[in-house]
Order: sequence, then structure tokens, then C-alpha cells
Amino acid sequence: MTVPLLALAFLALFGSYGLYIVIYRLYFHPLRHFPGPKWAAATYWYESYFDMFSGPYTGRYVWKLESLHHKYGPIIRRSPDELDIVDLDFFELLFAGGRRDKWNRGGKSPGGTQSTLDRDLHKNRRGALTRFFSKRSVLALEPLLIEKVEQLSSGINTHFENGRILQADTAFGALSLDVITEYCFDQCFNCLLDPNFAPEWKQTMTSLFEAVPLLRNFGSIAGKLPALPHWILKRISPNVDKFSQMQKANQEKITHIVDDYNSSNRDSLDKPVALNKQHRTIFYDILNSQVLPPEEKTVERLADEAFGVVIAGGDTVGRVLANLFYYLHANPDWLAKLRQEIDCVMISAAASPKLSDLENLTAFTAVVKETLRISSLISGRLAMLEPDEVLIFKEWVIPPGTPITMSLSAIHSDRDIFPNPSYFDPSRWISSEGAMRPLDKYFVPFSKGSRSCLGMNLAYAEIYLAAATVLRRFEFALHDVIYERDVEVVRDCFVGLASPKSKGVRFKITNRRK
Repeated sequence: MTVPLLALAFLALFGSYGLYIVIYRLYFHPLRHFPGPKWAAATYWYESYFDMFSGPYTGRYVWKLESLHHKYGPIIRRSPDELDIVDLDFFELLFAGGRRDKWNRGGKSPGGTQSTLDRDLHKNRRGALTRFFSKRSVLALEPLLIEKVEQLSSGINTHFENGRILQADTAFGALSLDVITEYCFDQCFNCLLDPNFAPEWKQTMTSLFEAVPLLRNFGSIAGKLPALPHWILKRISPNVDKFSQMQKANQEKITHIVDDYNSSNRDSLDKPVALNKQHRTIFYDILNSQVLPPEEKTVERLADEAFGVVIAGGDTVGRVLANLFYYLHANPDWLAKLRQEIDCVMISAAASPKLSDLENLTAFTAVVKETLRISSLISGRLAMLEPDEVLIFKEWVIPPGTPITMSLSAIHSDRDIFPNPSYFDPSRWISSEGAMRPLDKYFVPFSKGSRSCLGMNLAYAEIYLAAATVLRRFEFALHDVIYERDVEVVRDCFVGLASPKSKGVRFKITNRRK
């Protein structure tokens, strides 16, 4: 057989196989009866097209899903093998109690707790971390948090004295990154001590998330890219290169911790290094833990864990605080209410606040919750599956093993629960008697159940302490901030990102308060 004929034979075979797959998915697949566009049922390229190629930038498929739900109803077949559901009651069913497995298309289960697919393995890994992020542990960390907030305040004061514009997202991101790396490694990145708050770290974090659409749609290919030499990868995909560099940096830190731990234990078998630390740090204590077996304490596994913890803890709080400051200064009435509350518990601007005092402030709590609701921290769909049992949604019978995706942002933008959801309105959280309204059932910025964000207590503590301290000490004015360019979430990179043209949330520091 000649080469052209052989090539034609391969093409015919490939085409026949592709046709077989499409026919199976459309007419014989267990999900064939569920509503949705036929192209989405036939091929993953439907999602890839809208996520990667159809808009002015990547990460747009979640908005296409919204339009599909308007057309087809609360349940749709979003891809050949997945369903997407918009329904609060079903969210409770799917995520409650830790009864479901997480799912991703690659079928891999990286070492990080939040990425672990199997429910039992996830339970063991999460159990080893939970105590570090409990309310009690966070209260014990309050002196460390205040120390970092004071460094932030000092840097803002230097900006004021020099007449410099404050890049709020970078400054607050420096705070959250220094806190989480100090807690993880007993050695922070010292972003707060940089005169510019280490903007390269903020850019690195953004680049990591900007790589998500590529990894999401072409994971089998993109997953092999980090094996390429650095100079090649940087040319092919700068975002994936940043992703790879961050993974390597975390692995180096974990390697150092493991070596330090093993060396210290050889020198003093009865006094493990974790117990000699001035304050508890996550990975020293995990190595000393009896909860996890030795295979869960390898450098590779703990490096994956560190990567997930640092990425989650080093980005979320910074974005929330920047958004909180934007919405307050775009709504000066609420800024005045909040300052009035803060001034009552911080009589002197030089004083450090107490977390317990701040958490009891009604307007402050309402502002924090409304900022979290409107910010779309997690814009991507969360995917779970029930491996063994049939699930029922309205008249639909969902086969076991079917991945189901749901959106936290869709709950927060439900008009029946939150009227005019795109409007910043903290009063929706406050009753006519001045108490907090019971909306927690519908408040899921950190997800829910056993798969919820481990670090939410730490995040709340950072938000309260940093916002109160900075608002008590300084006055600001927005500087060249355009909502549609700099604040509005228009990209789903698992977290919600603003336009690539965003200049960030910037302020002129107008005065020091007394």
C-alpha cells in the first residue's frame, strides 16, 4: 500500500471512529434524554469554542451556560458526560454531608486536599488540616495577623508620605500571601516589606489563574507542558510557565521543611522539630502528625498540598479587600456607616483592633458578606458525582457516576433571594430591627459541606482586621477606576477575574485619620 493510500485509510478509520462516538453520544448515551444543545452533547469542542475562542478573551463558557439555562431550564447537558444544574435545594443535596466524590475530566487526584477526588481519601487529608484553620486556631494566630496588618499599614503610610497611588489589590494581596506562607512554612515571602508590595507576586498569582482555561480545556496536552525547558515553555505559554515555576518553588520549600524535620528528629528523637517551633506551622505539624500514614507525607504529596493552600490563601483575601474598598468608596453612605462603627471600637487610630469586637459590628458584617456575595470569588462550576446511587432532580433521574456541575455565583445572583443582585446593597443582610437577617443558607462564597474552603475562618479574620485598621487610619479617593474595566468579573479562571485590560483597584491616599 502506498503512503497516500495508507494516509487515506488512517483518515477514514479516524473519521469512522469519530462518527461512531458522536452517534453514541447523541442516541445511546445514558444522558441522551437530558435537555441541551446537540453540539454540547456531541463534543467537548462546543465548550472549548465558547471558553477559548468565541469572545474577546478566554474563560467565557459560564456565561454561555447562563443563556443555555434560560433556554432549556434548570438542568442541561453541558457536555457529552456532564450535567449542569441551577437549583438551591439540589445544591444542598449534592454538597451536604461529604457523601459525594469530586470529579475532573482528567480523572487524576493530585496531592492537594481540595483537589482530591475520592471522598474517603479527601476526609483523611482534610482531617489533618482542619485544626489549623479552626476558629480556635485562627484566634491563636491573631498576634501574627496584627503584626502583618501593621506592616501593611506602615507601607500604606509610606505611600501617603510620598504622594504615591496605592494599588489596593497588590497591597492586600501582599498581606494575604505573607500570612499564608508564614503559617505554612514559618518563613513568609516578605511582600509587605517591599516598597511596592511585591507586584511581581500579584502578577504571578494572576498568571496562574489565567492558565486555568487552557488547562481546563486541553488538560492532557497542557499537563505535559511543564516538562519542557523553562525558556521554551515561557515562549509557548507564559501563564503555564508561571504555574510550573510556582509548583517548583513550593516543592523546594517543602523539601527544605522535610529535610529540616528529619534532621532535627535524628538529633533529638524525643523532641520533634514541630514541637519546638515558636508557633504552629502547617507542614511541620503535619509531618509530626499521627493522623496521616507515611505515604501521605512525601515531598511530592505535601508540595501539592502547599501549592493549593498558598494559591487559595494568597489570592482570595487580597481580591475581597480590594473589592470591599472599591464598593465602599463607590457608596460613601456605607463608608460613613462603617467608619462610625469602627471608630466606636478603635478609639485611637494607633490602636490595634480585636477580632471579637469587629465580628460583632452589624454594618461591618453586612458589608463583608455583601462584598463576598457580589465578588464571584469562585466563578467556575464545581463538579461532584454520586458513584453508587441514582439522584433525582424534579422529574429527571440522574444515573450513578454522572458528573454534575453547579455554580456558587448563580446562587448569589438568584433574583428571588437577592433582588437586584448586581447592586451592592449591604442592607439586604440587615433586618428592620437592626439584626443580621438569616440568609446564611444562601450564602456560599466558600462553598459548603466537607468540600468547603478550609481557610474561610482565616480569610474572615484577615478581612476584618485589615479593613478596620486601614479604614481607621487613612482616607482614600478612587483613582482612575472604571467598574467595567477594573472590577466587573468577565473571565472565569476558576476564580472570577476582571478584564485583561484592568489597571487594578487604585486609590489616592488623601489623609491620615486621628
